[in-house]
Amino acid sequence: MSMMTDPTRRDVLAKSAAFGAAALLSGQFAAAAEAEEALRPFHVSIPTRQIADLKRRLQFVRWAAKETVVDASQGVQSGTLQQLVKYWGETYDWRKVEAKLNALPQFVTTIDGLDIHFIHVRSRHPDALPMIVTHGWPGSIIEQLKIVGPLTDPTAYGGLADDAFDVVIPSLPGYGFSGKPTTTGWNPLRIATAWDTLMNRLGYTRYVAQGGDFGAIVTDLMARLGLQALKGIHVNFFFDVPPEVSRALATGAPAPAGLSDAEKADFDRRRAFNLAGQAYLIMMSTHPQTIGHSLADSPVGLAAWMLDMMRRATGTSQNFSSTSVLMAT
Repeated sequence: MSMMTDPTRRDVLAKSAAFGAAALLSGQFAAAAEAEEALRPFHVSIPTRQIADLKRRLQFVRWAAKETVVDASQGVQSGTLQQLVKYWGETYDWRKVEAKLNALPQFVTTIDGLDIHFIHVRSRHPDALPMIVTHGWPGSIIEQLKIVGPLTDPTAYGGLADDAFDVVIPSLPGYGFSGKPTTTGWNPLRIATAWDTLMNRLGYTRYVAQGGDFGAIVTDLMARLGLQALKGIHVNFFFDVPPEVSRALATGAPAPAGLSDAEKADFDRRRAFNLAGQAYLIMMSTHPQTIGHSLADSPVGLAAWMLDMMRRATGTSQNFSSTSVLMAT
């Protein structure tokens, strides 16, 4: 027969302390989770010293030798890059871009341990459809600034109130003002899941998604995940092709019969890219840290790298005005 004894004062205090510690830890975990899910207002303010350092770097450039051809077949031409750097160092005004960003509501929230920066503009029209828009590479949310007005306030641009959207524009992990991953694994699938978390966190139970370039891959995966709240997607980068076209591109065979003129032109562009345009992709896919050191240290090297990607994206091997690229910002 067991005997029941009255608890001592020490027993009561010990149990109370244990319960108190558990409650405290529970409260701390809850507070940490709440802090991670918080939507923290964000304001862009690049220190003046950083801008001054950039201008200094642009003044003291060790230029590469001039190309040995008369076109851009060897890469970005010296004249083009020097024109760009001169514009960047003497004319370009970052503060104007900064003001454009700060004129829009911006936030940061932590998803899966990483800070995600995003623009969130709600339409003044009731029942506006939420849309998350994902940029590509080389690019940033700055490219999407021009679509905010027409999407959120279509009546001001000759459209209908029924065409209105709430717009969410996040910076991809490692881009812009989002956090930089410290471990591997932030692939398009993980980003697609994070975007759904973001939209849910904003209170949206139904939304659509749009993306271009790398953003199109993320957006496509959002659809493939079968996310309950996602009602539709739009992409402006088509990376899937019919199997027979894929085989021809991979093997060097002629274009399949029956292609339209537009399809044949696209086939030829893809073949040209496969033959001479994949160097950057192979480098960044296999040894990103190696090229990363150069791109992080040299703004002129970074400008040349990105300008070459933009030139390839336009499908032209000829030179073009650098100001046409930069003045868009």
